[in-house]
Amino acid sequence: MWRTSALALAIITWGTIVADHQAQAAPKRRGAMIVSPKRNTEVERSHEVIGKLHVPGQPVILVKPVEGNGTWWIQPKPSVSERGYFKTEVRFGSETSRRGDRFSLVILVLQSSSDIEYLRDRDSISKLPTDIWQSEEVPVVLGDSVKEDKLPVVISAAVLKPQQDEKVKRVTELIGRVPEQLRPVILIRVDDSGGLWWVQDPVAMGKGGYFKSTVRFGNDKTPDGTKFRVVVVTPRSGREAAVLKTGNSLADLPNGIPRSKEVTVQLDRPDTQRVEGAE
Repeated sequence: MWRTSALALAIITWGTIVADHQAQAAPKRRGAMIVSPKRNTEVERSHEVIGKLHVPGQPVILVKPVEGNGTWWIQPKPSVSERGYFKTEVRFGSETSRRGDRFSLVILVLQSSSDIEYLRDRDSISKLPTDIWQSEEVPVVLGDSVKEDKLPVVISAAVLKPQQDEKVKRVTELIGRVPEQLRPVILIRVDDSGGLWWVQDPVAMGKGGYFKSTVRFGNDKTPDGTKFRVVVVTPRSGREAAVLKTGNSLADLPNGIPRSKEVTVQLDRPDTQRVEGAE
């Protein structure tokens, strides 16, 4: 009787070991795949990424600099076709990135309200979630960091407040000036590799080309001391203005559209500063 029980236990144990080994050897199911770019290929600083869904949901593309602090930067929302293919322009690095810099690319697939809530109002995450469908990570390398067809920048606006290196609250009033016939649009992004330019609320115009608007730096989770860049662009046509709708995000500033000089500011949130000696 004991021998029979021991033999049965051995068979069950061996079966469990084999099953575990097979499970580990089997490829992990993926919710999406990156069609382009391919692994270890060169990309431009602003590059079109194409993917395909394997499960229903909303794809979200993220980019992480290999030499950075591990931050995954959320890219502009892609448009999805009926066949599950999607694409969008993705930003690899910043103006200081150089040829040869390496990045990782991944796609998350949001399926539930909790998935959507997890990424709501964020422009980056510190690590990939384990409970959300995702693609395989694809490594790429930055080629020419500046496009040859980059048009010269025409300065057409000025940011009067806040000024360079000024400390700002999360919600701040911005004041600027443009020639009276122009309609300014304000964009803000975090001053870090991979950050997106976010289009702010429409401005209120005053006399003499002066304007003001309420702008937002980060969200409730953005830490004190975070630096941001501010710029005002002045589209010259409906076509140029089409991509500058409130709430949109851009991987790069619109090529060739006149704008102000960039102003760098620092978020001042004393309420989030860690009290010395606190646990």
